[in-house]
Amino acid sequence: MVYSVITIANKFIDLAKEEYLTNMQLQKMVYIAHGFNLALRDTKLYYEDTRAWNFGPVVPELYEELRQYGSNQVTEKINTPPNTAEQLDDGSLKIIEAVYDNYKQYSGTQLSNLTHQDNTPWSKSWESNKYGVIPADDIYEFYKNNHI
Repeated sequence: MVYSVITIANKFIDLAKEEYLTNMQLQKMVYIAHGFNLALRDTKLYYEDTRAWNFGPVVPELYEELRQYGSNQVTEKINTPPNTAEQLDDGSLKIIEAVYDNYKQYSGTQLSNLTHQDNTPWSKSWESNKYGVIPADDIYEFYKNNHI
């Protein structure tokens, strides 16, 4: 299934419990989970577009919800409208949990650096279309060929 990016971010916030993640860590973990979901399940994890911003892949809708935190830790789940809560399917949940377990030790800057490497979907988009949409096909190909 495909979800709201807020649902995905809130699951990462739940997993972090009292450890808290920064805005940048959340952005990058959500993106990485999206990449693995594309590669392993041939479907997007979230509906929204991912864009190539200066510090790596960003989902603008998520950024707007988190901008109040700046570079600090996100201390609360993101509010969602009443009756819009989404239940994650088992496959999506397993990918999100695996990404959290494997990347939680990285700072936001370290995760950003991972996404900035040569030949990543971000680097290709940044070169040709700064602040533009990173094509899902590019994300799929990168994670399919480099991570599984």
